Amino acid sequence: MGGFKVGTSKVCISPPEDVFPYPGPAYLGGGVWIDGVYDDIYVRMIAFSNGEETFLFGSFEESNGTDALKDAITERYKIPYKNQMFCQIHNHGGIQTTTVMKEGRSQKKNHNYTENQYRMGTMIYEKALEAAGEALQNMVPAKWGYGTGKSYINVNRDYPNEDGYWSQIDNYDGPSDKTLSVIKFTDDEDRLIAAVLNYSAHAITTIGAKDRDGKIKVSGDFPGFTCGRLEEEYPGAVVMWTSGAAGDQNAICCFKGEKHYFECSGVSESDTIPDGYQYAYSQNLGERHASDANKVLKKIECHAGMDMRSAYTDVFIPQQEAPEGTNFWLNIALAQNSVSVVEKIAPEMVKDGKIIGRHLEDYIPTDKPEDCEMQLFILGDVAVVTVAAELYVNLGKAIKEACPLKHVFVITVAGGHGNRVGYIQDTDSNTHKTFQHFREAYPCDSNTIFKEGLKALTKKIFL
Repeated sequence: MGGFKVGTSKVCISPPEDVFPYPGPAYLGGGVWIDGVYDDIYVRMIAFSNGEETFLFGSFEESNGTDALKDAITERYKIPYKNQMFCQIHNHGGIQTTTVMKEGRSQKKNHNYTENQYRMGTMIYEKALEAAGEALQNMVPAKWGYGTGKSYINVNRDYPNEDGYWSQIDNYDGPSDKTLSVIKFTDDEDRLIAAVLNYSAHAITTIGAKDRDGKIKVSGDFPGFTCGRLEEEYPGAVVMWTSGAAGDQNAICCFKGEKHYFECSGVSESDTIPDGYQYAYSQNLGERHASDANKVLKKIECHAGMDMRSAYTDVFIPQQEAPEGTNFWLNIALAQNSVSVVEKIAPEMVKDGKIIGRHLEDYIPTDKPEDCEMQLFILGDVAVVTVAAELYVNLGKAIKEACPLKHVFVITVAGGHGNRVGYIQDTDSNTHKTFQHFREAYPCDSNTIFKEGLKALTKKIFL
């Protein structure tokens, strides 16, 4: 199929100076403020068309969703809902905002938003609409290709403690996936126009980190540095990073988790880390990841034409809620052995640097399952599956294994409904009482639910 074209855009979504100090994430226990920009954050868009279908992919270097964006783009640019993919890199070095919501849908539970968070949510929504239009206008004749490699920068983060509880620290015996998937777009002279990277790791290396001036700042975390490094290597190109199934995957040497572990042991190594170090470490890790991606880019051979198909559906995930009187964020901190956060919320529960009297009651299933959007994009001989949730790595592997196409990757924290379902453990892990266990999704046979969702998508496209 001829006439294949690609267009890109990259629009800055960093907070303006007058919103600082900006509230930090609730999971750090409150009283945490972001006060500046270390490195700008962006929304990146890639539009591509084969003359019959036009797809629009977007990636946001922030943490929350863009719920109403697909409908707005359909109205403004006439791109069908099913042909749009938007995801967050789930950047813990960025900002949390509200989401511009679809009619009849509410904000995510357990969050109390400020005026500036509403303001930033609206600004990012408007910037995304602008970026979509630019990408569509910038389309030029192109070729494409696909390849994979390995990047050894992630690790399982569910560490079983001797007392039966868990810590969020490196668990090298736990399941992981080192696959780095890359879609490459070039012009007719083989110059890079765009690339889509997919990898399973939380963007968490700068979470709550202070710069040398003692201030917590905004950055794109390691994926932002990865994309920036490759965009320097290929001037004019747009490189988009997407999160694979990373619900139980951290970047290596995540000092947030190390602090939790050493506090449990009575020694906090992270207290000795100088201000500014984690930003430098994040950049170093991001550039290492970029080097891994560049090796894949250089071996991919591109060709003309692309068969393009798409479909979307909803799967339904059973929900749970905490027993009455439970402090949601305290439970999350208790479940991951976060002594410092527990001490902020309930100081009476910490003595001599350790949590005392810890008890986590099972959550209560509700009778209202939450809809979770899944999409399937067929790009030539490549399948891209997207899910509006944070999946455990083995759940992502189960989806890939069930796909009828050989070449497949999974994008998470995506979809038109925002990340409302939260973490979803794979079927074999759903008895592990990690902090992810105490979120919105009730433990279930998630592997079967999502494989059935993929089956429904496959029927829509091929039958």
